Amino acid sequence: MSRAEPEQRNTGTREIILEAAERLFAERGFAATSVRDIVGEADTSAPSLYHFFGSKENLLVELINDRHTAYCDDLEADLALAKTPFDVCQRFVKFVLTNMTKRPTTAKFLLGIMFGPRQNIPGDVVGETLARPQGIIQVRLRAVADSASESRVVFARMMLLGMVTPAILLFLTSGVQSFSPKLPGCIAHRVVDMLTDAHPICAWPRVEPIS
Repeated sequence: MSRAEPEQRNTGTREIILEAAERLFAERGFAATSVRDIVGEADTSAPSLYHFFGSKENLLVELINDRHTAYCDDLEADLALAKTPFDVCQRFVKFVLTNMTKRPTTAKFLLGIMFGPRQNIPGDVVGETLARPQGIIQVRLRAVADSASESRVVFARMMLLGMVTPAILLFLTSGVQSFSPKLPGCIAHRVVDMLTDAHPICAWPRVEPIS
């Protein structure tokens, strides 16, 4: 037996556990999924799970780090192609909706953490999961909206996330994956109108820029 074989087997077992946990967390939620459920789904043993991750909580963090990093890297690459605020907003909404269709398990897992009930997940984990997509949107909006103030950029980012949330909640609660192809453009128009409005309808909050 070569020295590489045990390492390959360990890597395979670790990924199988991650995939099983992702499916169960997406279907049932973190709080309702036990270690026994995960190892049963993965067809492995509890000692194997504890060997690789130490606890269910550590497994969650590892899974978020792995799936969320890939999700955010893809989002950042997509938004980097945007040349206007409208394009940033439209691309973001399309990205979210496309992931619901093409990668529903990963989308349900990640969006459930970001937008669903807390399920005994540590607050810092939820906060960090939300922070990077928000930062990606805000940085790209700032880059293409030269004349907009930082407060307007922040408000536009908040409005964009707020307007896509109903579609996300429909996906999480009812499994809806099909939305009007006009939705990304409609949301983008509303957000850009607010971003470029010379006469704000509310007092803009004082915010610190994201570095």
